Amino acid sequence: MSWTRHFLDRYLRIPSVSAQGTGMREAVALLVETFRELGCEARVIETSGNPVVFAEKKTPGAAKTLLVYNHYDVQPPEPFDEWISPPWVPTERDGKLFARGVADNKANLAVRLGALKSLGDRLPVNLKFTVEGEEEVGSPSLEGFVAKNRALLAADACLWETGGKDEQGRPDIICGVKGILHAEAVAKGPSRDLHSSVGVAVPSPAWSLVHALAGLRAPDGVVTLPGFYDKVRRADAADREALRAMPYDEEARKKLYGIKEFVGGVSGEDLKEALVFKPTININGLMGGYQGKGSKTVLPKEARAKFDVRLVPDQDPVEVEAALRKYLAMFGVELVEVHGYPPARTPVDSAVVKAAVESAREAYGKEPWILPLMPASGPMYVYRALMPCVSFGAGWPGANIHAPNESVQVADLAPAQEHVRRFLQNLAAVVPEAKPTAP
Repeated sequence: MSWTRHFLDRYLRIPSVSAQGTGMREAVALLVETFRELGCEARVIETSGNPVVFAEKKTPGAAKTLLVYNHYDVQPPEPFDEWISPPWVPTERDGKLFARGVADNKANLAVRLGALKSLGDRLPVNLKFTVEGEEEVGSPSLEGFVAKNRALLAADACLWETGGKDEQGRPDIICGVKGILHAEAVAKGPSRDLHSSVGVAVPSPAWSLVHALAGLRAPDGVVTLPGFYDKVRRADAADREALRAMPYDEEARKKLYGIKEFVGGVSGEDLKEALVFKPTININGLMGGYQGKGSKTVLPKEARAKFDVRLVPDQDPVEVEAALRKYLAMFGVELVEVHGYPPARTPVDSAVVKAAVESAREAYGKEPWILPLMPASGPMYVYRALMPCVSFGAGWPGANIHAPNESVQVADLAPAQEHVRRFLQNLAAVVPEAKPTAP
């Protein structure tokens, strides 16, 4: 077993679920031990929530410094009965390695550390690592951590935590992430559950919530919240070129997702534009009234919906929250449990992105493709305010991230590690860019 696989096997056995508060300190201890084994100075920095592991390895005479961001927390594994093998027992099957958190994002940290291990004393840049433990619950402590440690985190560029390849094995280079706003909408009615016969006269919080949600998004996917698109930034010429070159196998994705068509029947360039450059509102769950077996004719006293809003530049989550509160209040619905962060991106034609592209060509022997803004979200904005960011990794389209039977393809680990190694070498030759003033 290679060093990378050995570390990954140990890492995946730790149930580091931030939402449930398990395995946090065990993951931190393993990371500190591993960083020190690799010749790094490593320490634990406490935050208002879960701690951040910071590590650094300096190279005498190196002109460049790379900051690597990852997270040690993972999603809850439930439902357990849908896992073919136990989520905390890394299991190789049909060329894939299955475990909770393997794709998001423990394998990505493993290949970064594997690249460091392979380079040894030939490391061409200074390296800094920050591995946080709250990404899967919205990174509530990260902004404060970065604000207190700006000097410690100073670097020429940041290698973000995610990435992979498409169905044809072409690696992706990710230049940004969408922002996100998590929230819960609550509608309240009578003081207790009532017989449904009184629904002809007594206001139903379930109906109030349904009517409110129905007014947020049209059947074709267009968000109807007033002012929602007012600040959406238009894609520039370089973005459009990247979008045209972006591969997307629609039939393969529909088969993978088990759907007949995409929202509103969108396809072609319009589909790619929607995935990359358009915001949306998603309902994550609905709760209210009787959910048991059979029927129960009841008018529930309360109804709730969990949802998220995916944001693109230059949407502000604070402004979107205010618009949501104003709109929902018209239906007697309250917004609670609100948290999130803005989008962030690096220009597709930046020198750091070009170094990542060239490194992918060398590692995979294939032409990579550039994703200007990935459909998913992450707290990149706090690092993007300090330096350009780029992301790539060991994922694949069937990884089942956040779902049972999460996996990476074992054969992808070696080229992903080589991609990191070559990126470190190519980054050393990049001419420094001006520090960003805004994401």
